[in-house]
Amino acid sequence: MPSLNLDDLNPAQRDAVLAPDGPILILAGAGSGKTRVLSYRIAHLMAERNAAPDGILAVTFTNKAANEMRERVASLVGGGARMPWVSTFHSACARILRQEIAALGGAFDRNFTILDESDTMAVIRRVLEDAQLADSPPPELVRARIDQAKNEGHFPADLAENAADGRERSLAQVYQLYQDRLATMNALDFGDLLLQTYRLVRDRPEVLARWQRRAHYLLVDEYQDTNRVQYLLVHELSALSGNLCVVGDEDQSIYRWRGADIRNILDFERDYPAARIFKLEQNYRSTKTILAAADAVIQNNRERKAKRLWTDNAAGDLITYFTGMTERDEADFIAREIARLTGAQDPPADTRPTDIVVFYRVNAQSRVLEEALNRRRIPYYIVGGTRFYDRGEIKDLIAYLRVILNPADAVSLERMIGVPPRGIGAKTVEVMATVAAHDGVTLFEAMGRIETESRVALRTAKAAGNLYSWMRELMARASELGVRAILDDIIVHSGFAAHLEGMSDGTDRRQNVAELLAAASAFDADHGPGGLGEFLERIALVNDSDQVSAAGGRVALMTLHTSKGLEYPVVFMAGMEEGLFPHMRSQDNPREIEEERRLCYVGMTRARRLLYLTNTQSRELYGKRSDSRPSRFLREVDQDLIRRIAPEFAPQPVLRAPSREPYVDYTESQVSHDDGGGDLSIGMRVLHQTFGRGVVRRREGFGDGAKVWVNFDRGGIKLLVLKFANLRPVAE
Repeated sequence: MPSLNLDDLNPAQRDAVLAPDGPILILAGAGSGKTRVLSYRIAHLMAERNAAPDGILAVTFTNKAANEMRERVASLVGGGARMPWVSTFHSACARILRQEIAALGGAFDRNFTILDESDTMAVIRRVLEDAQLADSPPPELVRARIDQAKNEGHFPADLAENAADGRERSLAQVYQLYQDRLATMNALDFGDLLLQTYRLVRDRPEVLARWQRRAHYLLVDEYQDTNRVQYLLVHELSALSGNLCVVGDEDQSIYRWRGADIRNILDFERDYPAARIFKLEQNYRSTKTILAAADAVIQNNRERKAKRLWTDNAAGDLITYFTGMTERDEADFIAREIARLTGAQDPPADTRPTDIVVFYRVNAQSRVLEEALNRRRIPYYIVGGTRFYDRGEIKDLIAYLRVILNPADAVSLERMIGVPPRGIGAKTVEVMATVAAHDGVTLFEAMGRIETESRVALRTAKAAGNLYSWMRELMARASELGVRAILDDIIVHSGFAAHLEGMSDGTDRRQNVAELLAAASAFDADHGPGGLGEFLERIALVNDSDQVSAAGGRVALMTLHTSKGLEYPVVFMAGMEEGLFPHMRSQDNPREIEEERRLCYVGMTRARRLLYLTNTQSRELYGKRSDSRPSRFLREVDQDLIRRIAPEFAPQPVLRAPSREPYVDYTESQVSHDDGGGDLSIGMRVLHQTFGRGVVRRREGFGDGAKVWVNFDRGGIKLLVLKFANLRPVAE
């Protein structure tokens, strides 16, 4: 392998890449090239240290990040070289479990199913129904508590031992019943992938020794996002060699709500006293203005290590701060700016829709943004919405595939039985469950035994028998077939195509099925026949960031929590208001406020060229309208870095040469209808008998339904029904 050229690295990056063996902490600020450093570090180990590729394991959190790192390493070491193992945490654990799960004993085998969120909830509901607890906790609470326990490395016995009251004891009992049910199904949920792997390396020294050799050099990306069980796994796997290299940024730790522990990175030197520390502080992504604004915000946090990002990039444009009267004004401004940035101009626009993202704090904000984009015919897509593999018709077909691989998967079997309808209803499934319990077999095997049951109609029993026989044939042939061939058989034999024909949205569903078939064909081209298990594992571990695509020329909409690891030339951050961002749930908790501030920092540092921060004076959210106050994060930015656009001022051209379209409200600015409002116009001073003097800021609707927004001198924004407001124009 040729020597590695390090000329593309800055001095700090080069020092981190060339660091000797032992524990290493690389503090990598936003946009500082952490993926480059990790990739070069791996290539350096192979080229200069003669490290065996099968002794290197690099783990990260998203498929996108893993793929990018894998491609970079390949380009550095050459396409013909053997590649190290680069994977997400969950994929790595799934691979270990596929090989080692028999060591845990019990019913699990290597063909276990990985349950998604909806499947997990279905199992929890069934467990709660069967348990019939006197004080049964809500399914959502059970799921959240089980997730929390697994993230912290706790098993049911741990919860039972530490239960403080009856409710905690009930949760521990349900947790145990849930785990028992998963075992009978030969199924694991996402949390189990980590927890059961930790159990393996903790309790089986021979298993630990094998994987310690496989992870002689262990590199961990986004270390600030690790939870307790991931921390324990990393500690066990690296204990023998001591060659642990972690990369992260505590300023970007934004997943505390799902178990991430910022102390893992803050306390790294305590856990590994011999650790070498490297700081990557040069930012290659953002303008000086954007970086200065983001840095001013994050400097207000206390739970962080001292560092300041800097850049050689240009100063760039000021940050645009827009305040709308309402969320509709805010959304229309965003849509109008997107249309201007991407539209025909003189000089021509150099921004494409795919260069733009709109971030928001909560999903409920997306509706009004979508409406505004639709009004201007701006194509968009939502990242983190319904995943492709969560769509009904796709889950139906995947249920067949899961049962073929793992007949014990009762959740998938029940779904498969019902689609298309074949006369096997809930009562028949209950009979099957009784037979399964009596005979000590799976629900699938029970389906093949009910023809002798007098409680089941002959026609229904025959349908069940036919389904059982056909599925057994597919199971026998699965190792010889590609995934596409199996799906083709399912669609034809089950009558699935005819089933979709009868649906009002059948065309869309058929297009989704065609996309699934295309994905299966692409998979088969790479893997050949017999890859069903890997195909199912791959789609089970798809995450939100994998939905991000530059295809289709569309603007991206997503929550701020989905933004990690992404970057865009143009970023809009909507809803910069107290109670929304920072979220109301964080108001009385300093640690939560710091997490919200980190989330703001992450959002701001996604921007390369232009950054817009927007809010409103009045917002309707979850059916309630309230006055809004600007987010404290806005006040933390040097105002010299901001260009302000507010309702009180005549709007100015924003960031670029003004378009030929002046800024206008999408509602009428001058109206005269028989709605009790006479000739009130936007900007007119008015008097109200209760609220006093104010300025008309907006009106919409006609007749008895007409409404007006007035900014009163002492009362702020009020929304009034014009017919009853009795507003009188007054002189300035």
